[in-house]
This record gives sequence, C-alpha cells and structure tokens, in this order.
Amino acid sequence: MALSPINPNDALNITHALYAGSTGSGKSTATRKMGLIKATDQVVFWDLYGQYKDKEFLGRQVRTYSSLKGFLMALHAGRKTKQGFKIAFTPTNPPKDKSSIRKLFLKVCGIVWGMGNGKHPKTLHFIAEEINRVTITAGDEDSIYGELLEAGRKFNIMVHSISQRLAPIPNTVISMSGYKWVGCQNLISDVERVAKELQVKAADIMALNKLEYYFKGEGFGNVKNGKLRF
Repeated sequence: MALSPINPNDALNITHALYAGSTGSGKSTATRKMGLIKATDQVVFWDLYGQYKDKEFLGRQVRTYSSLKGFLMALHAGRKTKQGFKIAFTPTNPPKDKSSIRKLFLKVCGIVWGMGNGKHPKTLHFIAEEINRVTITAGDEDSIYGELLEAGRKFNIMVHSISQRLAPIPNTVISMSGYKWVGCQNLISDVERVAKELQVKAADIMALNKLEYYFKGEGFGNVKNGKLRF
C-alpha cells in the first residue's frame, strides 16, 4: 500500500545533510555532534546491520524493529504525538546482494515519505546509513529516496545521508544536501569530488586524520575545519 505525506508547506526551512568518510572517520558520530539533531527530536533510522540496536542516540534509547509492518506501526504511532522518539529498522536477515538491499531500502523510504506532514510540530529526521550500498548511479536518484531529498522539506522531513564513499553516490544526494560533513578519505576519486564540493584544496582533504573533518553549511564559502571530541 502506497503511503502519502500530507499538508505540503513551502514555508518550512529544512536543509538535508550528507556525512561522508572512510571507516572510522566518525561520520555516524557526527550525526550526534554537529547540532543538527536534538535529543527531543523524532528520529528514524535505516540501520541495515544493527549499528543502533540496543544502543542510545543522544541519550535516548533506540527502538529497533525487524519487520516492515512493526516499523510502520511504531513510526505511525510516534508521529501521532508531539513526543521525541528514536526508531530504527534492522532486518533479521539482511539481504546480501545490492539489488535486494536497495529494494528493501526504498520500501523503508516509502514508509518515511508517508509519515511526512508539513504542519506537524516536529521535523522527522531520517538517518540513512551506508547509502553507497543502496544507490546505483552517480547521476540523478530517480526513486522515492530521490523524492525524499527533493520534496521532503515541504513535508517536514530532513534526510541525513551517510556514506563511506562520495564519488559513486548520486548527484541528487550531494546537490540536495546543503549541510556536508566530510571526514578522512581513502581514494583519490573521493578526495577530488569532496574538494570540488567544499571548495577546499585536495591536499587539505588528504591531510585529514580520523575524527577530523570539514563541515560546510548552506551557501558558498561557509566551510569550517574541526575535530570530533567525546
């Protein structure tokens, strides 16, 4: 059954975020540290490998569901309230091939899309882990995921896309993510695309150590360098 968001609201000022870095760079930690999500927010996770299972996010317990039906029911119930929540989808037996993983991811995106409400008092934050595992082109993302990125703003949905790689992911993800967090990189192709997007020198990107980052806000030239601290 297809779900649809309600109450489109062009007055909403919501900007999506992208976090890109190699394993151990701190990109998932950055979702908690950069101040874009608060403990009291409504947050939903695409968590294929159970990274958040039995864990806390910003001091709040993450409730994990292994079936799409259970995930949908929990998210629907949560959105009927004004309370914050942290809800994740993690399948019991994750598919192995990329085609099946993408198909499952797009179903989750469809559920998140259907929970959009431009007049809801709380933004729905959607954290999508390892999107390099679910995307198939460096061009336009012609799917419900792309629709979330292009139109989610007006339905009070903020997408946080997380990826180990930057070079192969869709232009849609990069162009629609006004916030960009970039950690250390391993491949020249990723460095080149990162440098272009952030308008910093490739050598500066290559010099990043683990937990060091560049963070770009909305607009041009709004880039700062920092290090994640615990």
